[in-house]
Amino acid sequence: MKLLVALSRFPWPIEKGDKLRAYYQLRGLAEEHEVHLICLNEAPVSEPDRRQLDFCSSIQVIPHPKFKVALNLAGAIFNRAPFQVNYFRSGAMKRALAETIHREKIEVVYVQLIRLGLNLPDKGAAGWFLDYMDAFSIGMEKRIRQSRAAMRPFARIEARRLRAYEAALAGRFDGCSIISERDGEALPPAVRKRTEIIPNGVGEGFFAELDRPATLDFDLIFFGNMGYHPNVQSARYLVEEVIPALEARGFTPKICLAGARPAPLLQSYAGPNVTVTGFVDDIRAWVLRSKLAIAPLIAGQGLQNKLLESMAMGVPTLTTPLANSALQAVNGRDIVVCDSPPDFAVAILELLQSPEKAAQIGAAGREFVSRNYRWRAMNSQLSAALDKCRR
Repeated sequence: MKLLVALSRFPWPIEKGDKLRAYYQLRGLAEEHEVHLICLNEAPVSEPDRRQLDFCSSIQVIPHPKFKVALNLAGAIFNRAPFQVNYFRSGAMKRALAETIHREKIEVVYVQLIRLGLNLPDKGAAGWFLDYMDAFSIGMEKRIRQSRAAMRPFARIEARRLRAYEAALAGRFDGCSIISERDGEALPPAVRKRTEIIPNGVGEGFFAELDRPATLDFDLIFFGNMGYHPNVQSARYLVEEVIPALEARGFTPKICLAGARPAPLLQSYAGPNVTVTGFVDDIRAWVLRSKLAIAPLIAGQGLQNKLLESMAMGVPTLTTPLANSALQAVNGRDIVVCDSPPDFAVAILELLQSPEKAAQIGAAGREFVSRNYRWRAMNSQLSAALDKCRR
């Protein structure tokens, strides 16, 4: 099958969830199909980064500089599309998609995220498939409550626009997918009925037999894109609420906040007991230096890659009911689920004081992820869904 994949940014290096999903899906699809990639990117893409996607038959990167973004956002007041959809508006991408569909005789166009909704040319003879990934409207509705008073009107407008756009855009596509059942529930029933649940998987490198250091440097690690609002909120919850609950029980943990673009608030936490790494080449090395992985997510939606990755490595993992609602791991067997700072404190101390129990949860978590979240299985499901869209 001849596929054209449209992305809102070049999927390397992998420091964000949409890039991770895109990279592994592209690599998996290219094993069976001829895959062409068109994507936006704010900065030029280096040749070494391009070579990471050599499995694609062709790659077109459309420049999307900051001044263009600013003009797009200024124009957003004149239409009803969400601001983040306006952010990625590109006439150049629209033309490139139309030209490539015609030149390469593309059979199916795969579009990741509603962000590219304003960049789509006429449908033509190709089939079209949309990956919502997450229901952005859910996250924005939560941000209404979490935002400062001055930002709440903007969040309300964006949430309404997102909800309407998620519903309307589906009519443009022959098939759709979303990461989790919970996110799918945000879609209208008629759209949800024809939207497949295709979760993320885990890269095989996380299942490799990796040696842990004899001495572990951190009691807890929280990792991800540390400039992403839900991760910033969760890191704040960890440092300002969970750690004090541990200190009240006589224990001060050493923690690591690992990942790209740490927000200024997170950088301010750096000190003798808190390590803030910034971008790292291989997150596995940092997770292996940690006794426990924690993802105290109080915002955001979708299936969290950080949970899949730490569990795949056999590191005992703690999280919240919000994050586990998409994962559906068994609390107390595969993972530990806590819904308050005191609960986290009790569970952390129990696992640190009982290495045998921690090891059991780590092993069960690894088996759970291996059984349910391998990329090969997820990509087979995606390939079958794309095949249904062929005309």
